[in-house]
Amino acid sequence: MTSVDILSMTNPALNSLLLRNFIKGYNTNLKSCPFLLLFLPLPFVLSESTRKTFKGTNSATGLYTWLTRNQNLLINLNNRIEMSSSITRNAIIFGCYNQLLVINEDGTLNAINKGITINKLKNSSVEVTEMLDTSKRLGCWFSQIESTTNIFNSLGLTL
Repeated sequence: MTSVDILSMTNPALNSLLLRNFIKGYNTNLKSCPFLLLFLPLPFVLSESTRKTFKGTNSATGLYTWLTRNQNLLINLNNRIEMSSSITRNAIIFGCYNQLLVINEDGTLNAINKGITINKLKNSSVEVTEMLDTSKRLGCWFSQIESTTNIFNSLGLTL
């Protein structure tokens, strides 16, 4: 893990923007994002080696195709999710407090375009832009799958 990874992982502002982009990707299919799915993107997006596996993909690639090409990413995924859960919770709290995310009455989430602007952040580095794009793409892929259970099952996880 590089120092940039450590700084990213401990930055609730950046992580909440990554979650907002994930939800924006999920919202492309006009669905609100289930709360449980918010614990999945950061372990993928914050890792530079994992982000590299997204190169050459687009929204049409889909989660199943990407996973077939990168099955090694599923090894110890449950541990990575568990280790990043407090970071994710802090990002959710920061995002809700700063009007980046809204939790609906049914427990799903939507991204809102208030609070921190992403345009200034996108110009900060290639790495941040990659993280934002990867997060949005992952959200789009998740929204193409019928249920949260199917997403978890495809990742070798249980609810």
